[in-house]
Amino acid sequence: MAYGFDLLALTEIVSYTAATNQRSRAVMERIDMRRDPAEDFDYPGYAGGHPLRRHVLYRLGSDSDPDTG
Repeated sequence: MAYGFDLLALTEIVSYTAATNQRSRAVMERIDMRRDPAEDFDYPGYAGGHPLRRHVLYRLGSDSDPDTG
């Protein structure tokens, strides 16, 4: 995060994973990334009906307060 925000001066970092990947989702939530279900999407590399097709998107802004997200 420091590399992205401090060195690259990004205003936001995003991450995504398959909706069923609970371990990755737990990491994203633990580092205070936030999810808006409206931004979830079907990954185009998987055919319809594939169990890994649905993905969730998480975001963290450079101005995010670790205490409030």
